Amino acid sequence: MTPSANDQAPDEAAADEAMEWYLHLKDDGASEEDRRAFQAWLDRDSRHARAYRDAEWLWQEIEAPARLMAARRSARSSRRSRPVRRAAWAAAACVLMTMLVVAGVWRDPGLIDRLSADIATRPGETREVTLADGSRLFVGADSAVDVAISKESRELTLRRGRLWVDVMADGQRAFSVVTGMVHARVMGTRFAVERGRDAVAVTVEEGQVRVAVEGNDGPVQGTVLGADQQVVATDGVLGTPQGLDASAQLAWHHGRLIFDRASLAEVAVQLERMLSGRVISAGERTADVRLSGSFPIDDPDAILSALKTSLGVQVTRIPGAIIWLSPPADRDEA
Repeated sequence: MTPSANDQAPDEAAADEAMEWYLHLKDDGASEEDRRAFQAWLDRDSRHARAYRDAEWLWQEIEAPARLMAARRSARSSRRSRPVRRAAWAAAACVLMTMLVVAGVWRDPGLIDRLSADIATRPGETREVTLADGSRLFVGADSAVDVAISKESRELTLRRGRLWVDVMADGQRAFSVVTGMVHARVMGTRFAVERGRDAVAVTVEEGQVRVAVEGNDGPVQGTVLGADQQVVATDGVLGTPQGLDASAQLAWHHGRLIFDRASLAEVAVQLERMLSGRVISAGERTADVRLSGSFPIDDPDAILSALKTSLGVQVTRIPGAIIWLSPPADRDEA
């Protein structure tokens, strides 16, 4: 099921009411009187039907509802006395709170990482930080970084997002950025590390960076990158270094996003860094849609406008802070 695509979007109040109705009617305890009241609510405003469809789609996109329904059924089957009913309602309340947390994390996957990181940025936010050793960081949007600097070592752990580093040279202490199994180690240079959903990319702007994929017993693979080179590690396997224009690749550090025939899925990843909520690309011809251009890093509407006007992409905003991108059905050519 996909979200509806009517130009007249339901307002926030209708969206909230729709979600309440959807949850209530999913409960086995919903009565015929409840269903008549729901029908009256649908008939009251033409936007209510769409709001309900969107709520249904949103709920189905979250994995936890099945657990909530199972918990409620279990609670009802064990109701034999008033104390038991109270315990069941308390358990249901705990499950509901858990659901709210799960839904929040689904809408904002970086929430937990950001809450526990030393340095964090929300979607749409960037930060410049100078470390105790004098090294400068530019932390991209929706990123989380831990910092560990001592007399013996200097190490950053990139939990999510992306990070540009201008490392202060130190003849005794190397500087490392750790991202899962990928370790980037330098003495003094400028480079960036980006952690995606399935891969880690290291891009060197100046100097040299040693990149290694490490297991429990030490380095498994390693390579040395020079200026204007990038290497990508996918599923613990280090790729072949590639030459590129680092200034264009790292334009986000200077406030620009440059797309060179980027797929709709790639654009969606960048938009999620700029917006609160999820950006989902779907459709049989998603890979055929390619966007090129330079955009301000703080203006997601400029990207969405380019997708709609230049490429005919359908942009649907769904209650729950979700943007659904789908290519035009009749598109024959990228």
